[in-house]
Amino acid sequence: MMIPNTEHMPASDIPVAMWLVKAGLDDVAPETLVTGFCSHVVTAGIPLQRVFVGMATLHPLLRARGYTWTQTGGLIGNEAMPHRDPDDEPEAWVASPLRHMLAKEVPELHRPLTRPEAIGDFPVLKEFAEQGLTDWFAMAHSFGWTFENGRHVTDRYAGIGMISSFTTMRAGGFSEDHLTRLRRLVPLLALAVKAAMLTQMSRDLTAAYIGGDAAHRVLNGAIRRGQAERIEAVILYADLRGFTALADRLAIEPLVETLNAYFDCLGPAIEAGGGQVLKFLGDGLLASFQLDGRRSPQEVGTAALRAARAALDAVQALNADRSAAGLPVLALDIALHEGLVMYGNVGTGARLDFTLIGPTVNEASRLENLCTALDRNLLASETFMRIAGSGAGLVSLGRHALRGVAEMREVFGLAQ
Repeated sequence: MMIPNTEHMPASDIPVAMWLVKAGLDDVAPETLVTGFCSHVVTAGIPLQRVFVGMATLHPLLRARGYTWTQTGGLIGNEAMPHRDPDDEPEAWVASPLRHMLAKEVPELHRPLTRPEAIGDFPVLKEFAEQGLTDWFAMAHSFGWTFENGRHVTDRYAGIGMISSFTTMRAGGFSEDHLTRLRRLVPLLALAVKAAMLTQMSRDLTAAYIGGDAAHRVLNGAIRRGQAERIEAVILYADLRGFTALADRLAIEPLVETLNAYFDCLGPAIEAGGGQVLKFLGDGLLASFQLDGRRSPQEVGTAALRAARAALDAVQALNADRSAAGLPVLALDIALHEGLVMYGNVGTGARLDFTLIGPTVNEASRLENLCTALDRNLLASETFMRIAGSGAGLVSLGRHALRGVAEMREVFGLAQ
């Protein structure tokens, strides 16, 4: 890693350095860091024309984020870069000098674009030259994020956290003084970016594992065991019928792929309805739709029912495709219930789960267990029916005993 030498930093660069320190401490967003850095550097007299900053992240869907800035247009690109198999990388990326730097672990690369020494060894650099740019300079900085085997946690390339490139239209390209100053300032940008990305990754990872609303509460201080509140919510409890039998005869890798395929039918439908998946329970999941006043109870009930029906439709389409491909199929059972729950932390002193607990959750689980006996894929409770309304398309299936519940409950299902 290149450590900036600030001992002889010119007076014009000190405001840039101080701005970066303050921005990093203030948790400024990455895109603001990029635009602010570029603007300050230009003001300090370094003639930037186009800048790209790519930064690694730790996200289940994204490998990195990239930002492009130009002197005339400001921030013109904000790109989310998904995880890809090595054989599925875009051609432009495969041929880029930045990929070359990452793959070969090259910390710095400088290419004049128009002077006699220009070698044009990467297609994009030829394009820059045709656009009137005269010089290209790039640096890579490690964030130090590694697995135990030394590989970078978010990329198959080792040791990279931020990679950045800078171009100019100045006749003769960057001067040696310009390059020396960039070598001092860009590591400070990388440090501020690392701070910003750690904050973003905390949000992304927490949301990925415990749900968006729960993540917001945890990151805003709800972190002590027993810290919970009473809320009204619609509970969606789902389970895959026949999964246990399938697990006995299917290898673990295709079993996991099968499970993910069915969960993909549930998650998007729940999120589209304003709900959140709180936890996965083996071959099932627990989700909630809060009655927090932002929507009427009937609107929440309607959204939850719509999400359940959309998930069942998605499973029906998935099963048709799997049957055609000769793959095993599963049925999805869903229970909808409404009531008072405790929402917060439960667990040991240092190992916690942020979730819903209470009789309402237990009854939702027992209601889902009734799906097989009634040969129904969707069951709803009487309390859910009260908020969903008579126009929800649900009909009474009579009163039934739920395991562990003292009184019989009226159960509703979709009209057939």
